[in-house]
Formats: sequence, C-alpha cells, structure tokens
Amino acid sequence: MQSFLPILINIKNKKCVVIGGGKVAERKIKTLLKYGADITLISPETTETLKEIIQKGKIKYIKKKYSKKDLRDAVIVVAATSDSKVNSQIQKDAKFLINCVEQKESFEESNNVEYIVPAVFEKENLKIAISTEFPALSKTIKKELNEIYGKEFALYLKYLKKIRKVLKEKIRDSKERQRLFRKIASNKIVSILRQCGFKKAKEEIDRIIRET
Repeated sequence: MQSFLPILINIKNKKCVVIGGGKVAERKIKTLLKYGADITLISPETTETLKEIIQKGKIKYIKKKYSKKDLRDAVIVVAATSDSKVNSQIQKDAKFLINCVEQKESFEESNNVEYIVPAVFEKENLKIAISTEFPALSKTIKKELNEIYGKEFALYLKYLKKIRKVLKEKIRDSKERQRLFRKIASNKIVSILRQCGFKKAKEEIDRIIRET
C-alpha cells in the first residue's frame, strides 16, 4: 500500500470534476457534495440516482466523453470510468489532486498528486479518517468508533464548542486559556463522560471554569 499524508481539505465551492457516471462516480459525488464541492460530472451516461441529483441542480452535468479541457481550473479530479485507458489518461492530464479508481505503479511517474477517500467517522465536529488495505476492515473499525464515541460524546463536543467562544472572550491571556482548554478536554473529563455520562462531565467542566 502506498504511503499517504493524512490531511483535511476545505473544498467548499471549489471546482471538482468527476469523470464517469456509474456507481463508483455516484458514491464519490455524494461524498464531495457533503463537503460543499462545486461538482461537474462528465459522462455520456449516468445512473438513475445521478440523474435525480442532476435534476435537482446539485451538480453540473456535461453529457460527453472525456477530453483534457474538461479538467480546466479543477481543484480535485475523480477518474471513475469503466475504461482503464481513459482513467490512465486522466491521471496524466490532471494537474492537482486526482482520485482514480485504479491504483497503478506508473502513477508515481506523474507530477500530479493522488488522494484517497478513507472511511470517515463523524460525530459533531469530530472527524476520524480510517484507512487500511482492506475497506471491509475500515468499515468495521468505523462501527467500533461509533460505539466508543456515541451520543454522550456528541453532547460533550457540542458543549465544548459552545463554551469555547465564551472562554475566548472571558480569558484574554492565551496561555491561561490553553491551560483551561487542556483541563476540560483531559483524560479525566473523558473518563467521567464514559463512566457517568454527559451530565456529570458537564458538572465537572463547569466546576473547573468557576474556579478559574
């Protein structure tokens, strides 16, 4: 398995081009839409689900075969056709981030940057990316994370987000503020949260803030 740098990218309103109109493209588009991408789909045909997405105006659709000019100004490119030769050509043509459904050793010879979309666990503003050589295992780990970071943890994250704004206004000294943040996000608080629930964890957080 190739070594990938784990990063989070803000793609809101950024041009993302998806080539291919099958099930794989459908899945990729749903993910990109979730993060606010400005998507252009290039394909002679599409799935019924993609047709619905197009009709709702969620993505732009150009009914045609791929050509290099389709990638102009694209921040992210997804090569998801059923034709290996076309996918390979897209890999060569793309100038920035490229996600291809086919992994090839020859990709390392190109100048563009390949990316993968891992399994992602999300709970409020917590995001954990899971990547293994086996997608089925990644899904299993994702399910386990959902049990570990369940409803109580979601309430905790929501509360932290709320009081963070208050503390930034209340405490001007950045070092003192960071010290307090470490306390309310400590192993002790997380342990209380898991053993006693959000109510008890909130009580402990409120006590720490009062004594500051």
